[in-house]
Amino acid sequence: MFIPYGPQGPTAFCNGPTCANTLQQEIEGDWVVDCLTYLRRHDYTRIDATGEASKAWVQRVADIFSKGFWTQTKSWYTGGNVPGKRVEPLNFNGGLPLYTTLIQESARAGYTGFTLTSSIGAGARL
Repeated sequence: MFIPYGPQGPTAFCNGPTCANTLQQEIEGDWVVDCLTYLRRHDYTRIDATGEASKAWVQRVADIFSKGFWTQTKSWYTGGNVPGKRVEPLNFNGGLPLYTTLIQESARAGYTGFTLTSSIGAGARL
């Protein structure tokens, strides 16, 4: 399942519905379509982020986030407004250009950071 406009994306910093219907959603939507096309062309039926890549992304988001003042307050940007919730950055605030570059670099390199698998023998197809 792909979750565009989701957690640790540039979601809250991309003007919500306006951006969801235009630039960010187009960028993420194109990435999903290109990914599914790649999977089909190469007879893959599944894509999963590796544990290492997931941890690296969370760390990248945290590193960028730590440079801002929002780390000084309890807010929905960190989940700090919810009692008992772990406080962490919930959005990628490195900007849409950097986000776009990072996801496109992964795609151009054959979806680095992901495990691609095939179950053609089991009859599953995209």
